[in-house]
Amino acid sequence: MAFHTDRRSYDILVEIGEGAYGKVYKARELCEQQRLVAVKKLTVLRDPECGIPAFMIREVAVLRKIEHFNHPNIVKLLDVCARLQGRGMELGLVFEYIDQDLTTYLSKVPRSGLDIDRIKDVMSQLLRGLDFLHSNLVVHRDLKPDNVLVGSRGEIKIADFGLVLLSTTYMSSVDIWSAGCILAELFLLKPLFRGFTEMHQLREIFE
Repeated sequence: MAFHTDRRSYDILVEIGEGAYGKVYKARELCEQQRLVAVKKLTVLRDPECGIPAFMIREVAVLRKIEHFNHPNIVKLLDVCARLQGRGMELGLVFEYIDQDLTTYLSKVPRSGLDIDRIKDVMSQLLRGLDFLHSNLVVHRDLKPDNVLVGSRGEIKIADFGLVLLSTTYMSSVDIWSAGCILAELFLLKPLFRGFTEMHQLREIFE
């Protein structure tokens, strides 16, 4: 199965993730370089009154804003396209391919835990990425191990500027709080607050 944008074509290899609005695929760029990429395809019904959903506009706008800085701790957006499909709209985002997230990485850690120097390195990279975002007036709002990618050489990249639990105004402090929860998970090797629904998650946090 092929996926096409205005600039490039990609060969879809395998599905690697699924969310509320679409799926993520591992793909190969159909060109001389043939690099591996991650294709995120989002499909939503169009609202005649509201148009394109705000979260779609937000994610693309944020990625477009920061992509030309090429920060080592932010996932790189390589390509984007949008097309109408009947009563719906498909948005395709093409990212550099990173083979695992922090949740997967931690699941492979032995019971003895992570080395303290590795914890320091992960947090240092994560905080450098957050500092870059906040310096450019961008708040992630949904920072968690699932949205932190870990490369083959240990590089940390923040990804998935998407949905949040509460529809309200957020400040950069919410990302720092989330980073603190990730720090705890690096030591505990399990979530600091484990919720099974959005309301359960909020109750765990508030308690």
